[in-house]
Amino acid sequence: MPKSLRSGTGARPPESAPAAAATRSAEHARPDKHHAITRAAAETFLAEGFERASLDQIAQRAGVSKQTIYSHFADKEALFKAICADLTETLTFPLQPSATSLDLRRTLIRLGEDTLALMLRPEALDLHRLVASAAPRFPELGRVAWEGGARRMLSDVATLLIERSRIGDGLSRPVEAAEADVLAEQFVGMLRGFHQARGLLGVVAMPTVERKAYIVSCVELILRAA
Repeated sequence: MPKSLRSGTGARPPESAPAAAATRSAEHARPDKHHAITRAAAETFLAEGFERASLDQIAQRAGVSKQTIYSHFADKEALFKAICADLTETLTFPLQPSATSLDLRRTLIRLGEDTLALMLRPEALDLHRLVASAAPRFPELGRVAWEGGARRMLSDVATLLIERSRIGDGLSRPVEAAEADVLAEQFVGMLRGFHQARGLLGVVAMPTVERKAYIVSCVELILRAA
């Protein structure tokens, strides 16, 4: 990884056993700190850019010490990956077996609605711009965003399609992993469509009613494909 990617972060400083125990105890008493740190980091990255943002700035914004950040995250890259993972966790919640008893068609429709709603939020569009602008100089940042976000979502959708196809839910036959991977990428790609491009360019979004109909048509295409 380029040394400049970790500029302003450094390695985790050495910590004595008593100090480490005290840190763990404090963190256990404040379970909200993880969320406070990731929220502050997202705001700082968007305001300063990935390269200029420092852990000192993030710590100040979150109201914690720099050492507290190190107790949660190894470095600035790990913190950025956590932000991408948190967004994906929100999106893929409908895919979790314990989250819903909906059939495949309704699960995919719900996922589509949630995906586009989150994708078009101003902060999500800003995060996309941040990654796109920083990735050419810091390729590792692009990889982190991909693995923590889109790749995980594609994997979850593919797993859902495989599992549901085996019980005849929504799909006419069982699908294997390779085919499920393609279907997942096609589905998520169709969902994104030009909706995200409109948001990034400041073009008026598709009306809600039309967007919902568009999502349903995407789901129907995927279900008919298998």
